[in-house]
Parts: sequence; structure tokens; C-alpha cells
Amino acid sequence: MNLFGKKEEPWCLVLSGGGAKGVYHIGAWKALRELGIEVNAFVGNSIGAIIAGFLAQGNEEKLYFIGDNISIDYLLKIPEQLMEKGGIKMSFKNMDSIGRFYRDALQSGGLDTSPLKKLLDESIDEEQIRNSGRDLGVVTFNISDLKAREVFIEEMERGTLIDYLMASSAFPGFHNPVIRGKKYIDGGVYDNIPYRMARARGYRKIITIDISGMGVNKRPNIEGTNTIYIKNSVNMGGVLDFNREFLDSFRELGYLDTMKTFGALKGLGYFITPDRKMEKRFEEILTDPLSLALLTPYLKETDEESHSVDMKIRSLLPPSMKHNRADLLYSLLECCAVIFRLEKIHQYSVEEMIETIRERQKKEERKLGFLDSVRSRSESRYLVKVIKTVLNEKSVRENLNEAPYYNMRFAEKILGGPAGTRGAVIIKGLLSIYPELQGALFFLELINKMLIIKF
Repeated sequence: MNLFGKKEEPWCLVLSGGGAKGVYHIGAWKALRELGIEVNAFVGNSIGAIIAGFLAQGNEEKLYFIGDNISIDYLLKIPEQLMEKGGIKMSFKNMDSIGRFYRDALQSGGLDTSPLKKLLDESIDEEQIRNSGRDLGVVTFNISDLKAREVFIEEMERGTLIDYLMASSAFPGFHNPVIRGKKYIDGGVYDNIPYRMARARGYRKIITIDISGMGVNKRPNIEGTNTIYIKNSVNMGGVLDFNREFLDSFRELGYLDTMKTFGALKGLGYFITPDRKMEKRFEEILTDPLSLALLTPYLKETDEESHSVDMKIRSLLPPSMKHNRADLLYSLLECCAVIFRLEKIHQYSVEEMIETIRERQKKEERKLGFLDSVRSRSESRYLVKVIKTVLNEKSVRENLNEAPYYNMRFAEKILGGPAGTRGAVIIKGLLSIYPELQGALFFLELINKMLIIKF
């Protein structure tokens, strides 16, 4: 699809370094293609430079294949006995073998990157790139002269393109490529996100993709440009993490983050497909007197009577969601997703998300069933102690074992009481930790009592 409705001036794509995390770039590119966004220039560092080479050639099918199958032995020559599930097998039993492997590599000038060189020799056609009409630039660092090298395709001597791609991606500890007698290392030691290189080339429409790789990440000056910045919304994985589950998830995240950046998906931390039909259904429900009746118990006494139902609902939302005026339905869905800890790296339809939320609520209520049998003071004191301990922990939002919905209902069942009581204080603490709770609890009632979706 083309969201813009007409052919636009092409963009320059800047791809950062980040090792195995480069699969994010592959997902992002897939999204750009689906969105109909034209790109005719590619500037990259490290794995970003290698992917830029594939894209400048138009060899995206090979790139997708690599994304589906890549493991560490695509990059480095690793003894077979040290390989496990695409990465290096780490265990006490083989620590001596791993130690010898790294010692031998360092004595011979670095880890052997001949598999990557072979892959590029087989996949990259330098002449095809030179004749494609697309621009290609990479950054690397000349350690012989101790200076950076920002080089575009026409500045590279013929036959050296793959050498420069290898030079840009020569991670510290890898073998140092040599070009015309000079040794090179990963360009990340100078600029891991070569945005300024694209600016200096004269590009003003720039899409920059940052995958949180290691190296120097210089703050770009975007004044006078049309710059779109895409960054991984979930912090996960490492530059040498070749676990297949991580690679697949991070590539999917690249796709989803890019689609959301261009407005094709809704949500802040989640990814929801826009659904105009469901939006209209939700608007109709808000005009029903029952909606206001369900909402009233969640409102403060200071809430203005004159405010619309829409405004009153917004008063329940976290600050980050209050002002998304056109996205109230999606904000409430996201509040529920947070309190039930739904999977983030997934594209939900509105119906799927509501159905998943309802199933999770039933599951949590079944788990809470045991509380009906808790009666003794000693058991109650123990449960209060657990809750207080949890509330005093640092980063409690991330570290709680149970979902926020469970913790809230747990506190209500065991400690519920008038304002000022121990129970009210604990519940207030939970609401401060999870500002999504109020909006989510109201929306759950709306889902269950007004049947937004009729199954």
C-alpha cells in the first residue's frame, strides 16, 4: 500500500550498526516496501553497511533468506563442536575449548570472518550496484592512520566494495580487513549512526533506523530536513545474540515499529491495526446512559459535570495517553494490555485484542479463586506483608511476578476497606505504580457488560 496516495520524492535510508540486531533493519525494510515508500540512497555502518549493500543492489530476497536463517557461523568461522542453536555453546564443560578458540583467534589477528566474506562474494554484485542509479555509502575507521573514512560508492576503487563492507563491519576482536595496505575497524568507533554523512551528501529526506548498537552515537542536527527516526521500542538482545527466537522477534519488531512510525498501526507500547468500524461502534456505546453509569464510580468528586463522557474517560488515563484525542479506543485497549501483560511484539486486530483480554481476565480470576478460602489473621498478615514488600521494591512495575490486574484484585479481596484503612493505602499505591489500572478496569466493565464485540 502507499499511504501517501501519490509518488513521493525518494528517501535516503541510514542504517546503524548493531551486529545480530541488524535483523531489525530487515523487518523495517519490509514495512517500508509495504508502505510504498521509495528509497534510492543507502548509508550504513557495520551490519547496517552490509544491509545497505544488499538493498542498493535490490537483492532483498537474499536478504530475507539470510534473516530467516542467519546464525553466528554466517559471520565467523566457529568449530562445529562449539555451535548450538545458531550461537556459541556456553557451558562449564566446554569452557576450555572456548578459551582456546579465542586465544588462537587473537594470536592470529582476530576472529576469522571468512564466512561473511564468502557470503558477500556470493551475494553482492558491485557492478550491478554501480549501474543501479542508487547511492551507497559506508563508514569505517582506518586504524593505520587513526582517522575515519566515510566513503561513497564512486570513491571506492573498483573491486573494493566488499572490502569496504567488511571494513565497516570489522567489530573489535574480529580480523582487521586491509585495503591498499591500510587496516580498518568497525565504523562504530567513529559514528555508529552515519546520519551526518547523509546530510553532508546533500540528502534532506532521511529515514534513520537506530538499533541500539555499540559505538559512538552522535546526536544528529535535523534542522532544515525531513527526518524520520525509527528506534527499537523494546530493548532486547545483544550484538552477538543469535538465538533464533530473539532474531525472529527483533525482526518483527523492526516491521511493527516502522509501520507505527508511519501511522499504519495504533498504540504506544503495543501495535493495533486501525479499525474504523470498531471505532464507530465504540463512539455509539459512549452515548448510551449505561456507559456513564459504569464510569461514575471511577471518577473523582472534582470531575466537572459538564465534561463529556469522552473527557471523563480521559481523566482515568496515564498522562502519556490523555491527549490522544482520536485514539481513545486504542488507549483503553492498551491499558488493558498492560495490566494483563499481553505479548508486545505482535500485531493485534481490535477484535483479537479484546478477545485476548477477556480470556486473560478469566484466567486471572480463576487464579484468584483461592482467596475466598483465606480467612485466618495469620494468612491475612502474611499477604499484607507480601504486598508491602513488593511496593517497596525498586522497579516494582517490571519486577512483580503477577500481572497488575491480579495484584489489584488480590489487594481488593484481602484488604479492601474504607478510605484511610490499610487496604485503601495499598490499593492507592498500586494505582500509582500502574496508572493504566483505572482506565483498564472501566474498559473491562464496558467490554463485559455492553458487549463491544458480540461473540
